[in-house]
Amino acid sequence: MRFIMTSTAAALLYLLSAAASFAQPASAQPYADQALQFVQRGDLKNAEAELRKAVALAPEDASLLTSLGGVLGMEGNLRAANEYLAKAVKLNPKDAAARRNLAANQWQLGLIKPAQENLDRLLRADPNDKAAIFLSGMVAEKEKDYARSVKLLESVPDIMARQPDSWTALANGYYHTDQQEKARRALQHLDGPRSKFLGARVAEEAKDFTTAEALLLPVRATFDDPAALELEIARIQYRTGRLQASAQTLMDAIGAHHATQETFQLLCSLLHAGGDDVRALQFAGQSVRAYPDSAESLLTKASLELRLQYYNDAVASYQKADALQPSPEAETGLATAHWKTGDRERATSTFEQAMVRFPHDARLCETYGALLAEEPSASTKARAITLLKRALALNEAAVEPRYQLANFALAEDHPEEARAYLQKAIELNPSDSRLHFALSRVYRRLNLEAEAARETATYQKLKSAESGGRKAASVGR
Repeated sequence: MRFIMTSTAAALLYLLSAAASFAQPASAQPYADQALQFVQRGDLKNAEAELRKAVALAPEDASLLTSLGGVLGMEGNLRAANEYLAKAVKLNPKDAAARRNLAANQWQLGLIKPAQENLDRLLRADPNDKAAIFLSGMVAEKEKDYARSVKLLESVPDIMARQPDSWTALANGYYHTDQQEKARRALQHLDGPRSKFLGARVAEEAKDFTTAEALLLPVRATFDDPAALELEIARIQYRTGRLQASAQTLMDAIGAHHATQETFQLLCSLLHAGGDDVRALQFAGQSVRAYPDSAESLLTKASLELRLQYYNDAVASYQKADALQPSPEAETGLATAHWKTGDRERATSTFEQAMVRFPHDARLCETYGALLAEEPSASTKARAITLLKRALALNEAAVEPRYQLANFALAEDHPEEARAYLQKAIELNPSDSRLHFALSRVYRRLNLEAEAARETATYQKLKSAESGGRKAASVGR
């Protein structure tokens, strides 16, 4: 983006100079002259005011319109800039500088197709227009045409050398064309905390975590958004398996009042993964206090309350979340919390109404069916099976309905049916220990002792890993 500001400024000075020398209504000339002086001094606000006066007197002067659009663009008012630049190009289609500025502005606004159309027109007129080549490379990167972006940006090294922020786009192109070493070298050109932060995000997306962290750590003390930076570092630590370090980074950020809602969300997930739901709930409560209008924060708090068996608190939290933003997750949680308090009538009513509101949500059917399956009776068994089969029809990748249906099939002495459900469930999630234990029971019913022993051994191995992993994930005790 720095290139756009710089190139626009250079073109703007030329256009203002031209506007001062070309024939204009005498009354507009002083304003154009004064605007040029303000731009040279970096006083964009007064330059804008003078140019507006000039444009009011000469509304069909393309050079003045381009100059005003350029000033507005440098002030960050891109939409207003686009209006004046587009009008200037319409009045003078052959003005390359005006069209270049328009394309640059469109690119910044995310209007990729019209930006590329203007750049293609410039390049047809002059294939050696380096600014147009450069901008085309930046546009191609936004379009995810990475090979073309790399080719174009590499062809204008003199412009790249003057625009350090653009190396992030080139690095992204390199990563996506399997040129990791070139990407790393490109990111070394970045200068300044903001540029390095954006470059680190590109590296992280490419799973080059070492490079991403190396860019972030040196700018910790100078970055203007410490909350975003600390969250980014914590994410990298999390994605590289350093869960304790990630949690500590997040807790330090919260303690320093450098936290976002995402900071709390990630920390709660980490603490839950470490088996520390109590502390997770404490931070979830802080998140709700900091972001009282966030349904997401309330849902996190409610889910932890549900796990910790604070059922009445969970009901209240889910109700607030659903009032802020109705969702299948909120409705499912609320109905489950009602169920756990013993209020089956309200739970059933909530489930039934939710399935009408969200008829294609598999999780609603799955949860309702699983709860009914916990205490099956003659009246609820058929309903539970129907709900579980409906959940499976809505989501073929669901594991829980298969597990529950396998248990029903085994209870009804249909081991082959149970085996089919469980084998598919294990194919979908081979690390779920429950599935292997259930399958061992099925094999014993089928008198397949070797297979049963194998599944029992797998179950024991997974259970041991689950306990060890939860202990290892425990943070900050």
